[in-house]
Amino acid sequence: MRYSRQETLIGSKGQELLNQKIVAIVGLGALGTNSSNLLARAGVNLVLIDNDKVDLTNLQRQNIFSEKDINNNKALAAKDYLEKVNSQIKILAYDVELKNENINLINADLVLDCTDNLETRFLINDYCSKHKIPWIHAAAIENQGNLFNVIPGKACFNCIYENINSMDRCEDLGVLNTITTLISSLQVNESLKILLNKNYEDSLIRVNLENNSFERIKVNKNPECEVCNGGILNKKFKLELCKTKATLMVKTNTKLNMKKIKDNFGELRDAGNTLLLEIEGEQVIVNNNGEIIFKHLREDNKVMRIATEIYDAGK
Repeated sequence: MRYSRQETLIGSKGQELLNQKIVAIVGLGALGTNSSNLLARAGVNLVLIDNDKVDLTNLQRQNIFSEKDINNNKALAAKDYLEKVNSQIKILAYDVELKNENINLINADLVLDCTDNLETRFLINDYCSKHKIPWIHAAAIENQGNLFNVIPGKACFNCIYENINSMDRCEDLGVLNTITTLISSLQVNESLKILLNKNYEDSLIRVNLENNSFERIKVNKNPECEVCNGGILNKKFKLELCKTKATLMVKTNTKLNMKKIKDNFGELRDAGNTLLLEIEGEQVIVNNNGEIIFKHLREDNKVMRIATEIYDAGK
């Protein structure tokens, strides 16, 4: 039998339960592809959501794609691969960006956050809180990762990250495929616990592979949390300066036209979805999702001026 080794642990009734469940996965990057692969093999039905295309730089860590998938939509390519892995499950794939207008696509038994931006995470948090759907936040960068189960009635994502400056991200600085694989494995393991009504992790998990540390951080529900009290945030992130230990980053929620930017400024390196530019002697990384990372520049006013020029060119 296909699931015999798994049934030895969870039982035939547990397997029957998994076969009836639907998990929506938002984002088919390193985390999303690994998590969808594991869930498909476990017999869970899937909803896949991502409007991005496969890029050569993705193949280092997004292990269900191959060179033949380059320039194809990630959600559709993932569906094609996973249907070959398990033809017995149902898979729906949507080549769309998750927004308020289509947020009901994640109406499932469980939602996995495998995205790369705060706005979508807060959107997921709003919807799942309102409809009492559990979801699992996951993130990985460089050699570090986070994981948190967001369960209806308990602490939500906004309880932890209400102050958005505490969650600056600069994925373009690099990421190891080992940390993305590990975090997605943990995410799927927690998924199986939740779907099977077993005890799940109620702490925020932080992993650092540089020193092989594994932390559990107790999270308390914020009695002042607007979402937990029935409100909807619908947070927007427009041209905000984020400071990290290593870089300055400006982020907007607008997709950028990389060809227009390259035609206007030239480029030092073109990685498809990411450009390395030199502007006024400063090295700048531009991502088509609307992020601009300044490798060395620390002058806030100059950062914002150059960022505005890039956004204007990339409209």
